[in-house]
Amino acid sequence: MGVNNPAKKTTKKGPLAHNKRAHFDVEIEKTYEAGISLTGDEIKSIRAGRLQLSGSYVKFLGNRPVLIGLHLSLANDPARTRNLLLHATEVLAIREAVQAEGKTAVPLDVYLKRGWAKVSIGLGKGRKQYNKRNLLKRRDIARETERTLRAR
Repeated sequence: MGVNNPAKKTTKKGPLAHNKRAHFDVEIEKTYEAGISLTGDEIKSIRAGRLQLSGSYVKFLGNRPVLIGLHLSLANDPARTRNLLLHATEVLAIREAVQAEGKTAVPLDVYLKRGWAKVSIGLGKGRKQYNKRNLLKRRDIARETERTLRAR
């Protein structure tokens, strides 16, 4: 007899949302894992996969890091500013890198870990336009060489 056990929920493996544009615009040097402070309807939206990470960024309000621009479509306030949950040493390291070294903190992925919503934060330097063109050129060359090797 099949009894539904809510403790044995199967969840989708991998990220629920991936910020492709962040990897293109910013050269990621270090990543951090942070929890997100959410309400009930917001976590339901994340579990349903109804979220958009594009255009979001990490900013400091006072001493707290916040996630701005994460859009949760099933939430009452979809574009609300959400607090990030990090250790104090991580907050200091990110804050110093952003303020003193001029680096950028961007969210890369949103995923579930043991039922808790987590966001992967990338810390790095913004790419210049000519670096983006060179990156696209290198990817095209690598794709072409791979295609010719497969054809043999």
